[in-house]
Amino acid sequence: MLDPHDYAHLLQAPILTGLTREQKSALLSACTVRALKPATPFLRQGEPTQGSYFIASGRVEVCYVDSSGNQVIVHIATTGEMVGEVEALSGRPCAASCQTLTDTTVLFCPTKALYAHVPPKILIPNLCTLLHDRLMRENRNRMADHYYSAEQRIRLYLRQLTSDSDDSVRISQSQLGVVIGCSRQTVNRMLGELRDAGVIELGRNSVRVLDPARLADGAPATE
Repeated sequence: MLDPHDYAHLLQAPILTGLTREQKSALLSACTVRALKPATPFLRQGEPTQGSYFIASGRVEVCYVDSSGNQVIVHIATTGEMVGEVEALSGRPCAASCQTLTDTTVLFCPTKALYAHVPPKILIPNLCTLLHDRLMRENRNRMADHYYSAEQRIRLYLRQLTSDSDDSVRISQSQLGVVIGCSRQTVNRMLGELRDAGVIELGRNSVRVLDPARLADGAPATE
């Protein structure tokens, strides 16, 4: 059993909105820690799951594969997000596969723990809020795929993958190319231009946003 004080930042997770601190701590205490250094799959499309996962640190790649074997990265989940909760609560098989990126820690939360520590009158609105946020994100991304230039898309996704409190994203140029639907060469060129302009800093399979305001200047509105 983990010590909830070690994961106090997860007390702000959206699925826990409206709970007392004691209720939140009790739920986290019922979770199991999985610290994963290499990239590791932990939810598989088409398979059932007995629980969901909080992302305590790092990032998780969410991928969908169609019947022809074509794969697309539909989302990169970050610290504080939860994955698998819809499938766990509905009893349906996973709609996509999840794999950690390097140096990621997740907390496995059994479905029975959610039911035990989150009253239905809180769980249902919180779950609906999460689903609404995902619908809005999907709408924005679909618009980006159809109407935005490659440069606008890369700016949009870098904004989505970073925040004021976490300005870096561990992602390779190939992975970013898959996310925005561009070749690695195109991504390399655009990242180089943003680096030369002082907007970002490039590391080994990582991007750090140095100037969020200037990054947003060339990106489409997200509201």
